[in-house]
Amino acid sequence: MILPRPMIQDYYADLDELFGEIKAETKKGKIDELLSEADEIVGQIKIEIASITNPNEKKEALSKTSSYEKKIQAYKRKALLGPQDDSADGGQKLSSVDKSKQGLAKLNGAREMLAETEEVGTKVLSDLAIQKEVIKRSTKTVHTMAFLQITKLFR
Repeated sequence: MILPRPMIQDYYADLDELFGEIKAETKKGKIDELLSEADEIVGQIKIEIASITNPNEKKEALSKTSSYEKKIQAYKRKALLGPQDDSADGGQKLSSVDKSKQGLAKLNGAREMLAETEEVGTKVLSDLAIQKEVIKRSTKTVHTMAFLQITKLFR
């Protein structure tokens, strides 16, 4: 086994530390922030890997980095959808009614977000229409002024 460069090892240690924080964290916003930081570290690792000339070392580093990326994606999925583990956890399974309620709450949240987005889109389109009219009037004024200047020259 070839050990990756010290800088890359430090990044891996940082990622392991972040994963520990993510497991302990309960606030979605903080989890998202930690996952974003993990993505940035993976990006830095990829930059470091690009400078590795030994093919075996590079392959091993890419493989390990890929496993970290998969772990990040799993945490993102869990943060987005909630835990997907349906195995018995000490008899604390959610009933189908509870699961339906959770699904309905997520759906309602998505609907609210859609409505807000639609409202913003409508306002932007309205503003653009107003700006279009202003530009048309300005263009007409410029053409009129240019025409007047040209006719003045020929008098």
